[in-house]
Amino acid sequence: MSLPSESTPVAETKKNITWLQRLKEESWEAELLVSAIAIFGTFQLFGFIEWVTNKLIDLLPIEQHAFGYIITIIGLLAISVLVSMFVIHFILRAYWIGLVGLNSVFPDYSVEDSAYSKVYTEMFLAILPKQEETIQKVDELCSVIFSVAFTILLIYSYMSLFLSVYMLIYNLLLDYVPSYILLIPLFLILGLIVIQTIFGIVGNLKKFKSNVGIQTWMFKTVRLASMVTYGPLYRNLLQVTMVFGTNFKKKKSLVYLVLMFFVSGMFLTFVKVTDTNIFHLIFPKDHDVEFMYLSYYSDQNSDESFLLTPQIQSDIIEGETVRLFIPVFHHERNYQGTTCGEYQNDDSLSNKENRTKSRRFYLDCYEKYHKVALNGAPLNIDFLKKDHAVSEQFGIIGFIDKELFKKGNNTLEVTKKLGDVKEFSWSIPFNYQPNTQLK
Repeated sequence: MSLPSESTPVAETKKNITWLQRLKEESWEAELLVSAIAIFGTFQLFGFIEWVTNKLIDLLPIEQHAFGYIITIIGLLAISVLVSMFVIHFILRAYWIGLVGLNSVFPDYSVEDSAYSKVYTEMFLAILPKQEETIQKVDELCSVIFSVAFTILLIYSYMSLFLSVYMLIYNLLLDYVPSYILLIPLFLILGLIVIQTIFGIVGNLKKFKSNVGIQTWMFKTVRLASMVTYGPLYRNLLQVTMVFGTNFKKKKSLVYLVLMFFVSGMFLTFVKVTDTNIFHLIFPKDHDVEFMYLSYYSDQNSDESFLLTPQIQSDIIEGETVRLFIPVFHHERNYQGTTCGEYQNDDSLSNKENRTKSRRFYLDCYEKYHKVALNGAPLNIDFLKKDHAVSEQFGIIGFIDKELFKKGNNTLEVTKKLGDVKEFSWSIPFNYQPNTQLK
């Protein structure tokens, strides 16, 4: 009987297996390169999260800031986990390369050539793993990291996109549909996740693992919840999670490695969150009236990319007028109707004249819900509209005459009242020296 020719299905299968095995053996080179690029790229994503946070603060109505917080804090956690994964992967793969190089020179331990006594050497060799065993384990740890990392990235990307689209539709329909009706889909999704969690806990109890009914319902709820939360990629993402779940008993160390990523990612999140304005979305900062915050003074905050507070030029005013800038956020339009009403076009005016009149109307409106006091005495300031020179935020600017200041310490009090929803207040201390201006 003749052997199968090279073009037979058997030969093709052997060829594919050989190719796949060679790809597995040589994948470390691509892994190391991608890992280095990924470390650089994911560190840049911290800046992206900061930008998204500032945009959500600017655009979202205050009542929806909690949703913005969920998006940004989960995003920060996802990026922190990715950074942890890629850094640990780079370290492990570099260690693996060192082990492989060492193994090529010294394939095994040697008792005869040891610099130590035979008894001492054998005692240590009894507790140390074989080189091949360590190389294999480290290689396995490195090989699974990328699948987990990009699974997390895809899950977060879809969930963020879904929630952003949902919030957009919610705000577009809010004027026409009651809010409780628009929230029904969200409550249904949350209820489904709760049911999935309950079945996941009950179904994995030892006494229910053989219960066909409970296992069937657990399968149905997990599948449905995955379709909703993972979107069109739910099969691909479930494939990765099921590979880990079904091999848990055989490769527990890999699962524990993934858990370590999440722990290290949470730690990094706690460190990096202080560099952003994420907490402002749920806990706006209460400013101490006696504290001179850097954000109050432009000369001490020259690289600030997003202002949350009013700002003057310096904490020491030397014989000059104070320039007060107050940021005006886009979401404030949602509350101007309560204070100022809506501008109505005058049919007797041209479009250009109506635009000019409407701009004056909104500038007057800004003045109505922004109040300024100096040392407790209310001030009447004629504001102008202006974009901030550094952060490029829109806002209003006013000038306070130096004749109103007393020598020494002064306090400028600024209040922003957004209808009946929220009131913000800031006390900006500064020192006035009338005689130090250069002649």
